[in-house]
Amino acid sequence: MTKDVARRIAELREQIREADHLYYNAGRPTLTDAEYDALYRELQGLEAAHPALVSADSPTQRVGAPLPRGGRFAVAAHLVPMLSIDSLTDAGQVREFDARARKLLALGPDAPPLRYAVEPKFDGVSANLLYEDGVLVRGLSRGDGTEGEDITANLRTLRNLPLRLRGSGPLPHRIEVRGEVILSKGAFAALRAELETTTETPFRNARNAAAGSLKQLDPRDVAQRGLEFLCWGTGLVEGLDVESYSELIERLREFGFKTAARAAVVEGAEGVIRFHDDLEREREAIEYEMDGIVAKVDRIAWQRQLGRTARSPRWALAYKFAPRRATTRVLDIVAQVGRTGAVTPVAQLAPVELAGVTVKRATLHNWKLLAQRDVRVGDTVEIERAGDVIPEVVEVHLDRRPGDSRPARPPERCPTCGGVLQREDEKDGEEEGAFLYCINLECRDQLRGRIVHMAGRRALDIEGLGPESVDQLIDAGILRAPEDVFALPERGAAIVALDGWGERSFAKLAQAIAGALQPSLARFLNALGIRHVGEQTARDLAAHFVTFDALRAADAEELQKVEGVGERVAGAILAFFAQPGNQRFLEHAFARGLRCAAAQARTGPLSGRVFCFTGGLASLSRDEARKLVEDLGARTATSITRQVTDVVLGEGAGAKAEKARKLGLRTLAEAEFLALVGRKP
Repeated sequence: MTKDVARRIAELREQIREADHLYYNAGRPTLTDAEYDALYRELQGLEAAHPALVSADSPTQRVGAPLPRGGRFAVAAHLVPMLSIDSLTDAGQVREFDARARKLLALGPDAPPLRYAVEPKFDGVSANLLYEDGVLVRGLSRGDGTEGEDITANLRTLRNLPLRLRGSGPLPHRIEVRGEVILSKGAFAALRAELETTTETPFRNARNAAAGSLKQLDPRDVAQRGLEFLCWGTGLVEGLDVESYSELIERLREFGFKTAARAAVVEGAEGVIRFHDDLEREREAIEYEMDGIVAKVDRIAWQRQLGRTARSPRWALAYKFAPRRATTRVLDIVAQVGRTGAVTPVAQLAPVELAGVTVKRATLHNWKLLAQRDVRVGDTVEIERAGDVIPEVVEVHLDRRPGDSRPARPPERCPTCGGVLQREDEKDGEEEGAFLYCINLECRDQLRGRIVHMAGRRALDIEGLGPESVDQLIDAGILRAPEDVFALPERGAAIVALDGWGERSFAKLAQAIAGALQPSLARFLNALGIRHVGEQTARDLAAHFVTFDALRAADAEELQKVEGVGERVAGAILAFFAQPGNQRFLEHAFARGLRCAAAQARTGPLSGRVFCFTGGLASLSRDEARKLVEDLGARTATSITRQVTDVVLGEGAGAKAEKARKLGLRTLAEAEFLALVGRKP
């Protein structure tokens, strides 16, 4: 009997490891969420009943107990030092590097060009993983290159990091696998949006977020951050023979590691320069932050012959991208009211070009952080733009500060409505804090933000209710509360009398509102604008509760059973439904005929698949296409990530199409997609 249990446990572990690899690294999941969960629960049950059979590399052992408090992480030595790579900043330096390497290798002018393995230099946190006989035994930070902090427990939570190496052939006896712990732009934007109004010091960029996450003492917190491990090399290797770096990377992929999709082998310095220039042009379209490329002499024997200096190898270089910083002047510091009532400071800047965009505003995050950084009106500042995130002030040139400058002060009343402002930490009995909230739900900026969000294409999709139209209707006294949107079809005479409106435009608006009265549950939850509940969390809530009534009746414990919903999100949902103004909105909306279609709990012919659309579709809009697959049980994504299974290619499909092909994702032309969802071209 015990042998049968052990055999079944081994089968389950292998099935789950394979599913994790296909989902997180290969981007082509084969199991639905329900199928995966069933396997995981079965494994948990068997291990609970037979604790002697639990092993450290089991998928159930990724997230352990909190680390001991009261001291820094333990320190251990790397078996082979982690060296730095020389950073170069222009093409001339790359050519000099190549000439020097050729000279050290005694290659004459007639010898073929050196072959370089090139890949992006991702802006993350380096880590060193030690595997013995295929099993992860230790994970260290880079530290000083000689020794690093033992962060094994936190690294084990990264779902794309193999706890046991894959492969049927012989595995290395010992191998140090090195790579970057990174956070995608999408994951960082979501994390930053949450932290912007819930922590005193939000992370400046994705790298800081990754570094800060790995310092968490509770691995369960790390597991919620969406970190990934991307492999770029090795340290000590015992029992693995390869002739080139590109071959090494291929073997590491076979072992189950994710590696850079945009990697190549090029000829000579000019090949390195072209790769750098091409990648820099595509920088914004790539899902991870990067600050340059890395080029390594591909042949391992030549790497050994070139050797190293005291701090860096002579066979590798980093060719950096141009910095995305700019210098400008702070013209004003204003308080901005968001749709949730958060009142945050924003710097108004003298216009400046940065990463191809004219920047006029920059975030200052919150009032406490503003006071600590002491940014003032009239200051000359450095601003930085990371990915698609709003620029921020990262440095103040104090030597250029005007003599009559004064520290910025938070407002005492709401800058929009003049209402009372509440500090968030007053709820906790503290006196001072970082966050201010306008508690007047009728505040104009809150009202405007809520209605624009509610009418957005990802929410109720009410065409004709964009920011300018909403401003006009608010100014005319036609919109005084979010629920007034549903009464607009009865206000035809007043609306038609406004500038820019006519019978036809009003009729279209009325038709759009009528069409918005039967949204999917996920769209309606997103439309509500509940704090911390974005599009993905709305989908997860809809899939779990199926009906709006079931969700509204749920308590905190039931809410936290949903993936991605913790104590903070559950509290925000309960607080939303407890607010009288929100209760009034729901009452009016339902009285006007709004009914949420029950969710399909992600079942249907496309259940378990995740679709991403790129390029223009001739027969339907992007949102219509998304709704089609969502109604058939699939999920949708806006960028190519490890979760995507199907990429639909429209006219003019660009970088996403190329990335999908390199990742081996299923791609569909428009005609194939229409056939899949049962629509005629």
